[in-house]
Amino acid sequence: MSRFSQRRLLVRIAVSIALIALLLWRIDLEQAGRALRDANYVYVVPGLALFGLAKLLVAQRWRIMMSTFADLPLPPLFGILLVSNLANNIVPARIGDLIRVQVPAQRYEMSRARLAATVFATESLLDGIAFAVLGLIGLALIDLPNFPTAVFWGVLGAVVGGLLAVVPLSHIKLQDGWTGRGVMPLLPGRLRLALEEAVPHFIDGLAVFRNARLGAEAIALSFAIWLIEVGMFALFGLAFGIHLSMPAWMLIMVAANMISSVPITPSNIGAYEVAITELTKALGVDAGVAGGFAIAAHVFNIVWITGAGFIAMWALGLSWNDVFSFGRKAPDATGAAEATEIARAPS
Repeated sequence: MSRFSQRRLLVRIAVSIALIALLLWRIDLEQAGRALRDANYVYVVPGLALFGLAKLLVAQRWRIMMSTFADLPLPPLFGILLVSNLANNIVPARIGDLIRVQVPAQRYEMSRARLAATVFATESLLDGIAFAVLGLIGLALIDLPNFPTAVFWGVLGAVVGGLLAVVPLSHIKLQDGWTGRGVMPLLPGRLRLALEEAVPHFIDGLAVFRNARLGAEAIALSFAIWLIEVGMFALFGLAFGIHLSMPAWMLIMVAANMISSVPITPSNIGAYEVAITELTKALGVDAGVAGGFAIAAHVFNIVWITGAGFIAMWALGLSWNDVFSFGRKAPDATGAAEATEIARAPS
């Protein structure tokens, strides 16, 4: 690890400690401890089952996004997704998302640019649409004084702007031998050659928006995924005797996932708890109960992701070296040779 990486990690740890200290100062520790002790954890089991179902649907949506250039089976994609989630809990800066580019590219000889487009462009846009709509519905149906509603309107504007940019971009058809006019010839030789190869594949990775049926399926799955997670949070809340309306749980789900998407601290420890505690308090829940709920919900998710991720690594025959060996060919898993042939679909 470089000195810069070490310093950045130390800063993130310091921020996490500071946020935990803030949380402990903002809540009644005795009440939070009592809430954790008296919680009815029976509700956690169906909540985590819903979480697993949501992750399975994320993998299916990813499969749909890839279907324009590859036809891979769902189980390995589900496993790769779980490993990437595990890595995001361990390594900084959401580097785990790169696993969803790295592993399929190595195992099935697929274009990294196409895969990156599905993970970093198409999926982010679909999630942004769902978060904006569900968040705005929640805000419209709940009166939250002093809540920064402008933030949600800003997110909605960004999502609409992204959609207006990505959908037309996905319809661009580049000719063979495309060299990129205008700025491209001015770039350094190696960078220009890399972009000339990557840009057409990246645009192909957005191709789900060219097909009305596939696009509609991806959008419908996006709303199903996050509504299922709304149900998960509602069940976790019942474990702590928290009874809120569905729009309120929508806001909590959106806030939890928005804070998780920004790698402020390791595993977002501290940042997650503070954000969810403050929002739950704003919705009328006692500070101690809100703090206990936020801590427990985060622990439940981390434990599930960690366990499922290690099981997926074992099932896929992956080691950490395989996961992070960028540029090196990973060993084939059972059936990988056949899947490689499937993945070589014409673009």
